[in-house]
Amino acid sequence: MCLKHQCLIVPPHILEQLARRGSLSCKKTLNDTHRIIQRRNESLNTLLQRTWKEGGGDRYIYDSDNSYQQRVELVRKEGEEEVPDTTTNQAYDTSGFVRDYFKDTFGLNSIDDNGLDLISNIHYGMDYNNAFWDGDEMTYGDGDGKEFTNFASAIDVVAHELVHGVTQFLANLEYRGQSGALNEHFSDAFATIIKQKYLKQDITKANWLIGDAVVTEAFPGLAIRSMKAPGTANDFDSQPDHMDDYYSGPADNQGVHINSGIPNRAFYLSCLKIGVDECALIWFETLKALWRTADFNAMLEVMIRITETLEKEGKVCHTAVEAVERSFGEVGLTRVAV
Repeated sequence: MCLKHQCLIVPPHILEQLARRGSLSCKKTLNDTHRIIQRRNESLNTLLQRTWKEGGGDRYIYDSDNSYQQRVELVRKEGEEEVPDTTTNQAYDTSGFVRDYFKDTFGLNSIDDNGLDLISNIHYGMDYNNAFWDGDEMTYGDGDGKEFTNFASAIDVVAHELVHGVTQFLANLEYRGQSGALNEHFSDAFATIIKQKYLKQDITKANWLIGDAVVTEAFPGLAIRSMKAPGTANDFDSQPDHMDDYYSGPADNQGVHINSGIPNRAFYLSCLKIGVDECALIWFETLKALWRTADFNAMLEVMIRITETLEKEGKVCHTAVEAVERSFGEVGLTRVAV
């Protein structure tokens, strides 16, 4: 059972530190975390009891009207024209881009591969400083305008949270310890890939930051996380970039947002060596092959095996295995001798 699953783009420890500095909006956002956890746990616990009905992956955008409720007013659905509210259109466009990326690239039928409709709730709460996937649907705050701004406007935020849904249905990685750090890692990796596609950037122009578009100038940092340089994104960024600095304490569900910096850095290094598209294929096939309690070593073993197969099939370059092994070796992760 996943006891403390928090699929939030802004980690609780960042909200806590901002609340310590006097941010009332971050304090209120932090107070809502427990209810989100309960909703997420309920969804996880009933995952196998769901009645599966194939759908079309249609988009539905609901306006919470600054309440703390979901599905208050349906304001746009699949195929409808733009509406006057900019946030509605942003949530519609960004969620569609994520859905289409996975369909066009990997043949995935929505995030569950069964045509799950994509429900987005916007204008959630008052000055709400977060966005989250609760196991069934997406919810976005507008930010308080002080530290954070509109979360639905940022493609990497939308992608990160929706990929928590992809991970839920493909591997359901437990949100604790190393499996939880992998859960966060896959969301960050694909958020980075999709952001580059959305902004039409190549690997040299990308900034490799997560959440840089939703922080203000008053926020103490450039972004929420950095793939290129974990631990440098903001004043509260404690992510390590090597196993030598692995966090082994109890906070953050045993470091799910913290230790994800290690595979994040390996992903960045792999992209430099063989490119984003080949890494996307390797990482997606690896995610499909993982299981609930997979740790860093298990993930690497699966990834190398899958990359070897993809090399033989000519789907990735002949240096892919070496590139992946070297990249993970640079962050202190090597294959375990059998």
